[in-house]
Amino acid sequence: MTAKAALFLVLPTLASAQAVLTAWTHSEDPGSGMLAREIAFARKDRLRDAVATLHAIAKTEKISPDSASQSITVEGNAREASLAEWLIGELDNPSPSQFGHGYIMPQDQDDVTLVVGDVHLGGPGRAATPQDLRELVNAIHVLGDIPRAAVYSPADLLVWRGKVWQNDFALWLLQELASPLGANWTAPIPHHLDQALPSVRVFYFAPETSVQDLGQILSTIRAKAPVQRVVAINAKRAIVLRGTEIQAAAAERIAAAARH
Repeated sequence: MTAKAALFLVLPTLASAQAVLTAWTHSEDPGSGMLAREIAFARKDRLRDAVATLHAIAKTEKISPDSASQSITVEGNAREASLAEWLIGELDNPSPSQFGHGYIMPQDQDDVTLVVGDVHLGGPGRAATPQDLRELVNAIHVLGDIPRAAVYSPADLLVWRGKVWQNDFALWLLQELASPLGANWTAPIPHHLDQALPSVRVFYFAPETSVQDLGQILSTIRAKAPVQRVVAINAKRAIVLRGTEIQAAAAERIAAAARH
């Protein structure tokens, strides 16, 4: 059985993301011993960005760049070092996959790191800008409760690490926002995330809505719904919310009033 096939048997909720993610790595367990591993990194001009991304994702004791040898030394748990080595290889790739690559921690099938590139907003003709990517990674962080998330700017990659349901949610959100621009309608997520905060809504507004007006609507939703897990995606003129059913319903009324 291949690693990819095994993944979809063990993690069935990610099956909906099969069209997005095409390559998975599930390595042998190196154990939990401590070590120092030097990993070559060909793109010297990107060394600082790679180290920053590693700091955001891997749980390591120390990450040290060496410009002279074009390498990064990772000190810490052997499992985290293996993840770091895989991630460095992804960041070092001059032509990353337009879909995504995932890494499953060997001792924990519910600990997955994803690298996704070629992110689009509004169809294939609208590639995400650096500002768009920052908004998207913030949305993944805030709405999915995913603290380990980053933008790798040199290659326009989104990188994050979370549980299965969190990754499934983040991939759904990217797919939803990559669809052609919508206006004046609401998209619900097709499944519940958890019992405490089960509802996710994406409120789309007319393209001519100003960024300032969108920010005002966002502030009103935060104050009157009230809900904290809510963000704006300016390129889509959209507001995305995750909350209780009551909060989602209140936000929907506010969004409907703002459209008129």
